[in-house]
Amino acid sequence: MLTVNERIYTWQELVEQFPDRWIVVENPELTDAGFIKSGKLIGVFDDTEIDEYVISCYKDNKNISYERTTEGSGVGIVNVENCLS
Repeated sequence: MLTVNERIYTWQELVEQFPDRWIVVENPELTDAGFIKSGKLIGVFDDTEIDEYVISCYKDNKNISYERTTEGSGVGIVNVENCLS
């Protein structure tokens, strides 16, 4: 876990500085779709750390939003031809 200086960052700055990490911001500015536009950065986490931290934020009634800077789902597309006969 990396705790940061609580500076306000844009989403593009976060993606560039923290690839493949979960970003937690407090008092976020969100897009209409609910994605982070900017916010006060309060933590940067890997996949094993994020859940515990988010739970602690909710317990402390913090207004947070979190998002991964790089999609890491590993989900692919399988192309199957129609084989119904």
